[in-house]
Amino acid sequence: MPDADASLVSTLGALTIAFLVVALVAGTLLDFNWTQAVLLGGFAGVVAVASAWLTDRRADGD
Repeated sequence: MPDADASLVSTLGALTIAFLVVALVAGTLLDFNWTQAVLLGGFAGVVAVASAWLTDRRADGD
């Protein structure tokens, strides 16, 4: 199993990518209005950061 590392760079990368992908897909392909798409993207970003943090804790054995 590879080592998990939730450094600041990888965490910000996960946040940015999740936000952009979900917001763009929701706004263009799923035909949400852009306010809803940005809110969904923000929620996806928070989930991505929480997942990275929990994965790092689990890898450390806490």
